[in-house]
Amino acid sequence: MRTILVTGHSKGIGLAITDALLLSGHTVIGASRTTIDERERLEQHTTDLSDANAVELFAKSLNKAMRTSSANSHSIDAIICNAGSGEFGALENFSATQIQQNIQLNLVTPLVLLKTLLPGMKQHSRSDIIFIASESALQGGRFGSVYSAAKFGIRGAAQALRFECAATNCHVGLVNPGMVRTGFFDELNFEPGDASQNALQANDVAQAVMSILNAPNNAVIEEINISPLQHVVKKKRN
Repeated sequence: MRTILVTGHSKGIGLAITDALLLSGHTVIGASRTTIDERERLEQHTTDLSDANAVELFAKSLNKAMRTSSANSHSIDAIICNAGSGEFGALENFSATQIQQNIQLNLVTPLVLLKTLLPGMKQHSRSDIIFIASESALQGGRFGSVYSAAKFGIRGAAQALRFECAATNCHVGLVNPGMVRTGFFDELNFEPGDASQNALQANDVAQAVMSILNAPNNAVIEEINISPLQHVVKKKRN
């Protein structure tokens, strides 16, 4: 069984991934601003993932725990970079601070986390890095300039890291979901249509993650694109 770090583990897709990993017998280290009810083999850390300095300190503390744990219980051999948020609108309506915050959480945070933990990951006979990106990483859409900028960046980072990590048997994968019926849309003025085929479920994304983790050592699943059967968006009523 493996020890896997999941960012944004307490809600939506991250929670579904966490439960799928625990169900498979893995140990999960969760990092998020909030926590969930205690679960066996789940270690939770309350961390401000929007703060690059806090993320670096958190990653360094995990590295220290790996070195000092006699049971090697913190030897992370997979990282699921899931934490993120979305704001949508015409670019000219974003403040400079909003642009910076969105890019920070969706792009800078996972890169800061990985640059600290990657040397230890490369020491394993098999390790995995999986980014939860978006269909917005494949094609930009109206009102999605800032969100797509970050997700396109993550996709490019994943592609580059595959080359950097291949010699160490560190697999790098990417999951690009379409609209998923989670709290992601709570603060937005649109959401998926009401029919079941208008949106994915969080567990659909979790199963895509499990497919990448379970790939044989000699095969890398580089990218999974997963979309609802029918793409329907509706505006919320005021």
